[in-house]
Amino acid sequence: MIVVQLSGGLGNQMFQYATGRALAARNGTQLMLDSSWITGTGGSVATEVRRYELGCFLLDAPLAQVEDVARLRRSLVPSRRPVVQELVEPQFGQSCPELLQAGNNTYLRGYWQNVDYFGDAETLLRQDFVFSPAIAGEDLELARQIRESAQPAVSVHVRRSDYVTDPGARERMGTLDPEYYSRALDALGSGVGSVRQFVFTDDPNWCTENLRLNDQDVVVGATRAEAKKGAAHMHLMTLCDHHVLANSTFSWWGAWLNPSPAKIVVAPRPWLQDARWNEAGRIPADWVRIDRHAHQADQPPSTTMFAPVT
Repeated sequence: MIVVQLSGGLGNQMFQYATGRALAARNGTQLMLDSSWITGTGGSVATEVRRYELGCFLLDAPLAQVEDVARLRRSLVPSRRPVVQELVEPQFGQSCPELLQAGNNTYLRGYWQNVDYFGDAETLLRQDFVFSPAIAGEDLELARQIRESAQPAVSVHVRRSDYVTDPGARERMGTLDPEYYSRALDALGSGVGSVRQFVFTDDPNWCTENLRLNDQDVVVGATRAEAKKGAAHMHLMTLCDHHVLANSTFSWWGAWLNPSPAKIVVAPRPWLQDARWNEAGRIPADWVRIDRHAHQADQPPSTTMFAPVT
């Protein structure tokens, strides 16, 4: 059995599931999901309410009760080892080569945002990360517009909310300027010509005022508290031909789940503003990187010690 702790929002939980699923497959065993962080009884509790968000997919992995996981992580007999051995991701997302050789009965705690951790399970994950009919049918008209667009449809993700209002998130992650999106679209346009933008955002007014939009472009808004709507928007992202990402795991998965080998994905560089965080393996090699600023300088380390809210 492999147990993985879930934390953060939908994008984070997908990375955690993917890493646990891949490790379980390598060991020929079952994956179990630990919800203790989400329920607020097993660790960090963010200022923002978090919940189990993988219910938008049709997954077989059971969601373990907090007390069951607690029993697995400790031995009732002092002389015996716990049922599962804990493997914690190194600080600041540094590489964890031990993960690839980890055996059965391992408990994973971390963010695990590295494609090397689950690349060998891509086929399994694409089968697992199929949106439920309820989520896929949430906005059929917008899905039709994306599929039938005369020009290539591009999902553009703009995340502001906590990146603006929360001092820790703002210092770690940083917001992306309009110039980043303009240069990302220019890079995309050089390969595919004119496109139609479908902008997914938690700040529609900012996008309308600051992005380079045409009359045909569509701005789709939802607050981060609207979890079900968020999953539906990720599904819509996967239907687009190409993708311009924010520095957010939400749009990362919206692009990754697009199965088209012809897709072009543009991602910001660096992903996190805090220079202590490791970038290795975070972005697939065939995705295009665009500097966050026109004259990108190395970012100084953040003064905070919080984990990234991505």
